[in-house]
Order: sequence, then C-alpha cells, then structure tokens
Amino acid sequence: MFNKVFSISGNKISSFIFDENSLKFSSQNFNSYTDFQDAWNKKLSLATKVEIKFENIKSIKKEEFDKDILIKYKALGGLPADCEFSFTNFEDYETFFSFFTEKRYYQRTIETLTPFKAIQNYLIGFVATIGITLFSYFEAIALANGTAEEAHSGKTKTFNFVVELLGDKGVILVGTAISAFLIYKICTRFKNPPNQTRLVPPNS
Repeated sequence: MFNKVFSISGNKISSFIFDENSLKFSSQNFNSYTDFQDAWNKKLSLATKVEIKFENIKSIKKEEFDKDILIKYKALGGLPADCEFSFTNFEDYETFFSFFTEKRYYQRTIETLTPFKAIQNYLIGFVATIGITLFSYFEAIALANGTAEEAHSGKTKTFNFVVELLGDKGVILVGTAISAFLIYKICTRFKNPPNQTRLVPPNS
C-alpha cells in the first residue's frame, strides 16, 4: 500500500489515495496521507468524495498520447459509472498501473483500437456539434428579432447571453471551427488508430 496522496486533475476531483479496499478521491488537495484520511473521515464536509471499491472495478483504460485514465465500475445498486482523471506527475502513471498488476493481480494488455472504436466518440461529438450549432443559430436570429422565448433559469439566461453576443455569424464560425477540428481528429484516428492500455480484474 502507498502512503501517498496522488495529485490529479478531473471533474471535481483533485487527489486520491490507495486505501486497503478501494480508491478514494477528493476535490481537495492534501500534503500527506494522514491529512487526506482525516479529512475523509469528517462527516461534515463540503468536499466532493468518491470511493471506488476494487471489487467493483470493471476495467481501467488509457490511450497512448492521451493523459486521461478512465475507470469503469459498478456504483450503488450495480449501476454503471465511470471516473476519468489525469496525473499531474507523469511518473505516477506507471506507479498506478504497477499497483493494479502487482498488488491486485490485474491483467494488463495493450491493443490497437479498431478504426471505428478510435473515432466513435468524436463522431458523436461531431453530430452533437452540428445540432447545437443549428439550434444556437436559430436562437441567435430569434434573439436579434426579439421573438425568442423569455429565459427563466440561470443557465438559459447565460446561454442566451453568449449566443446574442456571438450573433448568428459568430455562432456559425464557432461551430465550423469545432466541426473542422473534430473532422481532423476523425480522419487522423481512423487512418492511425491509437494503442490502448487496458487493465482488467482477475477472473473477469
């Protein structure tokens, strides 16, 4: 077991530790393992806490040239969930993988993704970008003409503010730029699918 706090970057998580039976993630940063555990054990806390039991992990993946590690696991009630993060210290990647292969006996494989698997997320992003761009374009026109529906929620008001600021032409420019980037990624990944490191639990 590592009596160390690992510094990471993720959605509402900034650090984690290896505990006896799980990975424990926190939105706070800590200087020591003891500080992390003390904060974790506090019942009243505004910090985000995520615990992933080793027995609930289904797979761990990382693509080459990509910093993010993706853990897929079973959450409460057996519902599928995932946790994605990257290390701030490059050396921690190998420490992380070695822990699971040497201490938890996970099988480590490296495989080249199929062309479709390599681009599927980018295809979804491309389709979503087109849809959002079209919606935003017509919303920008409606706002300019004063025919848009009145916004009630804070998120809708913020969205309308940004769209109105960009205008219909600005929305098209931003959407085109994002789409062009996604098309570039789709083409390059389809031609040269990346390798993926995958860890799976024993007897899975």
